[in-house]
Amino acid sequence: MSDGIIVPQGAFNPLDHPLCLGTPGLLAHSTWLSHIPLGMLLVDLLRPTTIVELGTYRGVSYCAFCQAVKALELDTRCYAVDTWRGDVHSGLYGGDVLANLRTYHDPLYGDFSTLLQSSFDDAVTHFEDGSIDLLHIDGLHTYEAVCHDFETWLPKISDRGAVVFHDIAEDKDDFGVSQFWDEVKLRYPSFEVSHGHGLGILAVGDLAEAALRPLLSVSPEQRRRMESFFGSVGRQWELEQALGAAELRAAQQSEALEWYKQELADYGLIRNTLAVRAVRARARYGLRGALRKLGRKLSGASEGGL
Repeated sequence: MSDGIIVPQGAFNPLDHPLCLGTPGLLAHSTWLSHIPLGMLLVDLLRPTTIVELGTYRGVSYCAFCQAVKALELDTRCYAVDTWRGDVHSGLYGGDVLANLRTYHDPLYGDFSTLLQSSFDDAVTHFEDGSIDLLHIDGLHTYEAVCHDFETWLPKISDRGAVVFHDIAEDKDDFGVSQFWDEVKLRYPSFEVSHGHGLGILAVGDLAEAALRPLLSVSPEQRRRMESFFGSVGRQWELEQALGAAELRAAQQSEALEWYKQELADYGLIRNTLAVRAVRARARYGLRGALRKLGRKLSGASEGGL
């Protein structure tokens, strides 16, 4: 019992999984930030031997999985699959995104994790059937694309495997994950939250349901409480990232302001040099007038020196 609330036997209790309350190591701009606590909980519940993520971008979700694996000291292999070129939904981007991710990822997780630059269809051949315990699908978000990704990778899911979908609550433009989620969750036990554009979890393997029972067996009221909990904890990481970005922008603006101040001061000195003043005087008074003024100034300066 906690604060007058009785936690049913086998139900999710955050105190049993302190990992989901931990501080994430990578806080980059991402709509997945609010799902980090739930992502870490999934690793804790499933204790997977193989994790694969389809669509990694800056690596917020993937590095959360890796951080959980390392913290729990699991014997897990992790694979991030992405072309790191972007698509019509994420936008196109250059090689700096992958380079920045490698700089962070490789020293921390390189001994058990691989960043696999590849299309999803090419990468699927690298994995044996029934070998993946946790698959995160977060690539192109059209209905056709997410359906293709799921059906293509489904044979690779183990008998204790789960599949995670991001953006199940997003229906703008040609996003079709929500439609596919509404269909596929009728085929498997599932758990979902709507914050952070939505995250859906499917217990695909026959043995996955037992491992994920703290999520799958909750009542509607318990699910609402859990979503409030995960959303509140995850919101902290959104605010932390936004604060860090704002502080960086402020520092950059401060540096720019100091640069402009110095440039203006230097320009003021240049404007007052004799040559510049002569040019300005000629433009204003003509050549003869400028020479007369220059002569008077030089004469005055000479007399002052005496």
